[in-house]
Amino acid sequence: MHKYIILAMFISLSYVVQAQDHLTLEQCREKALEHDQNIKSAQADLAINVASHKMSKRAMLPQFDFSASYTYMNDPQVMDVPSWQLPNMDGTPSGVLFTGLYKELTYHNMYDGGIDFSLPIYLGGKLRNYVKMSSYGIGISEQNVENTKENLVLEVDQKYWALVSLKENLLVIQKSVNLLEDVVRETQNRFEVGIVTKNEVLKTQVELNNAKLALIQMKDNIHLAKMALNQSIGNSILDEIAIADSVIIPDTNPVSINEIERVASNRKELKMLEGQVGITSVDEKIARADYMPQLVSFANYGFQNPDHKAEDKTELTWVAGVSLSVPIFHWGEKGLALEKKKLVTKKAQLSYDKAKEGIILQIQQSAFNLNESLVKISFTKASLAQADENLKLEMNRLNQGVVTTTDVLDAQVQWQRANSDFISAKVNYKINQSKYLKTIGQLDI
Repeated sequence: MHKYIILAMFISLSYVVQAQDHLTLEQCREKALEHDQNIKSAQADLAINVASHKMSKRAMLPQFDFSASYTYMNDPQVMDVPSWQLPNMDGTPSGVLFTGLYKELTYHNMYDGGIDFSLPIYLGGKLRNYVKMSSYGIGISEQNVENTKENLVLEVDQKYWALVSLKENLLVIQKSVNLLEDVVRETQNRFEVGIVTKNEVLKTQVELNNAKLALIQMKDNIHLAKMALNQSIGNSILDEIAIADSVIIPDTNPVSINEIERVASNRKELKMLEGQVGITSVDEKIARADYMPQLVSFANYGFQNPDHKAEDKTELTWVAGVSLSVPIFHWGEKGLALEKKKLVTKKAQLSYDKAKEGIILQIQQSAFNLNESLVKISFTKASLAQADENLKLEMNRLNQGVVTTTDVLDAQVQWQRANSDFISAKVNYKINQSKYLKTIGQLDI
């Protein structure tokens, strides 16, 4: 019996340890990239465009087709001319008998078949431009896959560091609760010997209750943050997870942007828009090809019954030729279509230029935010050191009986706020760092 109890305890302990595996940021990124449906959808779009590119290239090759048909006629048509006497020049009977004519016009069994061959010789460059257009489609799809991955990684980074921030703040609030419990005990002791009033005891008890309530709320927020992270990395939303990282002071210098035009051109969004401009320009060339002659060659080798003499006899034959089509006049329809394509190309170029300006501004803003985060870390670190020293001083004074509980509570609030600001500054730096790398197209995926 004891063996079963020990085995059950071992299994339970193993499950708890497994459930509490500490996930690093890199592991969360990998799990999210494997799970995300948007990435799988973008990859499917890429596969579709690759297939379209292959099809457009094969449209330039010769085409071979086989076709056949069979018809059975129960009652074939015949031409039956009766016999009659041939007339003389004056119309009188000549006595010469025409024996008549009986000819089958159709037959019981009629069939034909053959192999058809066709090869486009010149279509105004349409096929070549279709190949080029499909290659632009592949490029856009590839950039879309990478951009979708970057967006997901940035989302995971934000949720991960938000959870880190909440856990760090939970420790601060727990320390505040412990400190306030000491203050409540000290104040209660002073009340019992008549040094302070009951109001001082109640005041410290209220602050302790507020801290405990904040502790409960922080735990709830951590639970919600874990649910959000689980959703992004493909876990069950109620899975218990633990994270490995904690925010540390970054040893980093301020960033500066050089060659911002080149950096902006590396953004996946701009490359996608650039590909769209390429597609519209190629589409314009395809519309221009409608003005060109269309030359196609063809050939057929096959069999038929009845044969070309309309006799019930199978015959093999072949034909070959070329087809030429030259557009002459269509009431300006082709010109309007070409003008429409030009406007679409111009619109795509304007969208590209506008997006590039916005991305350049975004890069500058992200660099400013990242550098500002470094400054805030320095400021909040100094404030935390001052608040920590002030709290120690006020606690010593309280123990010596030279200050009131109000002074200690004020110092505790300042200390907790300074800790929270310091944690927020470090977490904001981490998030702004990911955003900055995203804006310059260097976010690891």
